[in-house]
Amino acid sequence: MACIKPSWAERELPAFFKKWRTEWADDGLRPDNYLDFEGGLRFVLAAAWMFCPETVEYRGCVFLKDRFVRTTVDDWFSKLGDDRKRIESVVNHVELWGTFLNAPLTDDDRLGEELPQLALALGECWQGVLSTRYPDRGITVHVSDEEDGSYGPTVTLWTSSEGPVPR
Repeated sequence: MACIKPSWAERELPAFFKKWRTEWADDGLRPDNYLDFEGGLRFVLAAAWMFCPETVEYRGCVFLKDRFVRTTVDDWFSKLGDDRKRIESVVNHVELWGTFLNAPLTDDDRLGEELPQLALALGECWQGVLSTRYPDRGITVHVSDEEDGSYGPTVTLWTSSEGPVPR
């Protein structure tokens, strides 16, 4: 996956889920069944913060609240001047490898291979949530997976005051 706009229209079920469904010998099981059987409510509640992030507005920009540090943002303004797009993009940059440092990404479940799909899902959620939250701003969500593998799947966002970005 190179740089793309979020679009998760053709997704494949994760390998761990397919394996689980096979073990239960029931092709009718859905991902929500997995969450119920495996006690996933705690994880889903925590993931809500990732998929529907809190944001803060500062100096005409929108930042993910958990990434926002006022002094760091002020430093970026000093370095980049009034380039709000670059400042928002850098501050709001989320590397999924960094988010899941303690998860085994290369085991039999191939979770590392599932991260690009997660990035697309995250991007679509951010696009929808933030477009609704900030209807007078153009919201751009950028999903990428660096070709050289240096950062893995990443998601970032920036805004513009010209209104919604045409699709």
